[in-house]
Amino acid sequence: MSDKSQRWLWSLLVNVALAQASIYVMRPMITYRALENGASTYEIGLIAAIYALTPLLVAVSMGRWVGRFGEAPLLIAGSFAFILLAISLSFTNNIAAIAAMTAIAGVAHLANVAASQSMVASKSPNELQDHNFGYFSFSTSLGHTIGPMLGGLIAGSAGVLPKSSSSAFVFAALLAFLSLVPIFAFKEMKERKSKEEREIAGSIRARDVVKRPGIKPAIWTSLSVASVNDVLVVILPLVGTENGISPVLIGAILSLRSASAMVSRFLLGTLTSRFGSTRVMNYSINLSAVFLLLTLFATSAVPLAILMAIVGFLLGVGQPLTMSIVSKKSPIEERAMAISIRLFGNRLGQFIVPLGAGAIAAPFGSSAIFIGLASLTASAGIVSVVTLDDEVA
Repeated sequence: MSDKSQRWLWSLLVNVALAQASIYVMRPMITYRALENGASTYEIGLIAAIYALTPLLVAVSMGRWVGRFGEAPLLIAGSFAFILLAISLSFTNNIAAIAAMTAIAGVAHLANVAASQSMVASKSPNELQDHNFGYFSFSTSLGHTIGPMLGGLIAGSAGVLPKSSSSAFVFAALLAFLSLVPIFAFKEMKERKSKEEREIAGSIRARDVVKRPGIKPAIWTSLSVASVNDVLVVILPLVGTENGISPVLIGAILSLRSASAMVSRFLLGTLTSRFGSTRVMNYSINLSAVFLLLTLFATSAVPLAILMAIVGFLLGVGQPLTMSIVSKKSPIEERAMAISIRLFGNRLGQFIVPLGAGAIAAPFGSSAIFIGLASLTASAGIVSVVTLDDEVA
């Protein structure tokens, strides 16, 4: 990445890390702000669902907008939306208004993710797709990791609620403002679409994109990996409660899982260069299913931590590789649409799979969810083995 032609990637990685940190400061603080204003558990769940569901309504259109207007305008719009939302939320004390702003935040987040992934897809040569999507995913994970931690430190603590959630929202606005700097600083980030490119992007149909070889399997794998990662964040505290593992240790185990995913994403380019994209994908997905199933028997902190570190490393490979596959199998004018369809699948899975996990946990206990997660991941592994080859990957 030392080549000057890759300067745009460094700029994008800074933008993504800061923008993702901004929204991940806001997300937990939105929950706390709602609680401060007397929201019920049902209302908290509804607000969370609104954040996940609203982007589903515009995901395909977002791909068309990115293709028509270019990545930079959507990145700028997403960051400006974060700034306005964070400042507004710092003054908001109405639950309905908080819910409405959460819906807008979900769409703004989608704009940033769709535009940034599309930029990697369109600007990266085929031989650097795995490398660059690995670095991109690392940058995203970095923002997800530091955002809540810094937001919590700035908000402070007053018992079980923050001392000042408004301070955290102002900090989120500052992060979003800083995310704009690399976009305006480098002309490579602001390339405009020609009239012909805009017209072509406007005529692309989602169903035609999905029919291309490798797209459907990549979407299913991406949906599975994203959903499993989301459920693990929710279910591990319940597993800890059932097995007498303290919240502090569960928090450390979740951080370890996230850190190991960051390591695999940083090394992705090296791994695929040495072993090939097909082999890395197939082994990582299928082995993660095995280790998820073994987690069913982890009833103390040390084995649970070891297994989650392994699972984190293996699952960390899935998302950037599916981004790379979707990108390489789509003509350049269709890549924004293909990326957005993949994101639609992710959001759909992140809404449906947790509901299924809750249905399993109610009668059988939280540990039984690992059987379901292992099965879902194994299905993606089977699809990967059957459909993925060096031509597709």
